[in-house]
Amino acid sequence: FAVDLKDPKNPKILSELKVSGFSEYLHFYGENRLLGIGMEADEKTGRTEGMKLSMFDISDPADVKEIAKLPLSKYDHSEALYNHRAVMISVTANLFGLEAQGYENGNFKKDYLVFSYENDEFVQKLKVETNNRYGEIYSSRGTFIGDVFYLLTRDGSVKSYDLDTGKELESLQ
Repeated sequence: FAVDLKDPKNPKILSELKVSGFSEYLHFYGENRLLGIGMEADEKTGRTEGMKLSMFDISDPADVKEIAKLPLSKYDHSEALYNHRAVMISVTANLFGLEAQGYENGNFKKDYLVFSYENDEFVQKLKVETNNRYGEIYSSRGTFIGDVFYLLTRDGSVKSYDLDTGKELESLQ
């Protein structure tokens, strides 16, 4: 829903948008864009089918549109869904990242994912496996300086990666 709150005692619904699934985290992403991180869901049953990224065009509040969507069906949970501090985001650098977990071929997986938004599409820039970080459910945070991404883990270790190639550069235990 797009809601006009100019008069808090009399809010007005300007438009509504029907999409599959839902966004639990929303973040302004440049002018007239809103990034959504949430869950994909079956429209008939309501059953969730993994995570998804959405980009909304909010340039016309009377006609909000979902202009891009990326299903992350191998992931079914992320701390980013309920804790904004778990999302690394820089609109200026056009980068955002989060740790997500799920199952692939029956095996548990946990990865830190870094994306950009280019030409109305989500582009995965980096995926770092974080499965075995001392059994912690959420053990990683990400940040970057220039073209270098840093994965910081709860055990105190830091690893750096080249954002262009994905190659691990250095590790500090």
